[in-house]
Amino acid sequence: MLALPAYGHRAVLDAVLPHLAAGQTVLFSGHLSFAALYLAQRLAERGLHLPMVVWGTTVTTGRRTGPTAVRMNIRAKVDVAGLPAGEGGLALSRTLFGDRFVPRDDLIAIALSNVNPQNHMAIALCNLTRMERGEAWAQNENITDAVGRLIEALDAERLAIAASFGATVRTVREHFHLSFHIPEAPLGEMARAMVAKGDRTLAPATLETRYVLEDVPFGLVPTVLLGRLAGIPTPLHDSGIALLSALYGRDLASANDILPALGLAGITKDEYAHACAEELPRAWER
Repeated sequence: MLALPAYGHRAVLDAVLPHLAAGQTVLFSGHLSFAALYLAQRLAERGLHLPMVVWGTTVTTGRRTGPTAVRMNIRAKVDVAGLPAGEGGLALSRTLFGDRFVPRDDLIAIALSNVNPQNHMAIALCNLTRMERGEAWAQNENITDAVGRLIEALDAERLAIAASFGATVRTVREHFHLSFHIPEAPLGEMARAMVAKGDRTLAPATLETRYVLEDVPFGLVPTVLLGRLAGIPTPLHDSGIALLSALYGRDLASANDILPALGLAGITKDEYAHACAEELPRAWER
């Protein structure tokens, strides 16, 4: 089971690759940037094919509240898929962590189920100076109506991509409802409902945060890739990547060390969708 930020996936996968053996299952909690497809390719070079289980996000969220204290939340629903599709990922996930998993078709559905990258980008962009100055600020109190509208506009791009692939995914409102147990409403209202329940989670107090360094290269960039394959414009995702790259003074997209290794040059939408469902690691090679 891999439970680590996406910028550590390739290094860890390369390290464990020689030790994986027949009879094992690899579980990604959660899955980003088609890391399972990368592992499938590398294993195929060894003549080995292992079932993989991918989650759209983690079962729990947590935040340190003091030197010896952590506040934890358990999600009511988590999306799950297998590679190859239908490889028992649902049954294994429920055996390990209870009846909270919702089956999705394949890796593409899982990639488009993760709302954290779009949400974190909107929060970071709209509160960047707080992060840069190291302020102690509450995240939900600063998901204002305007920030909520930006998140929902980003969500519309993600949902359009999912629809083009025939993938069933939740809206961001449904995600907040199921993750944080509050009624569905415009996102600014939902954030205020979380605050009213006492959820005053502290947001990042540094620019060195996974909200940007993980979610831009390993979350937003793959979403844009899927949009291009599907012919769906993603102007807000593209702009966010460009703006944050300018703010950080570096090309954040280039930090993704998984996508370049997949050999995507010239691949079509249908070929990519087929590989993500059937684990054909070399299907698109010309």
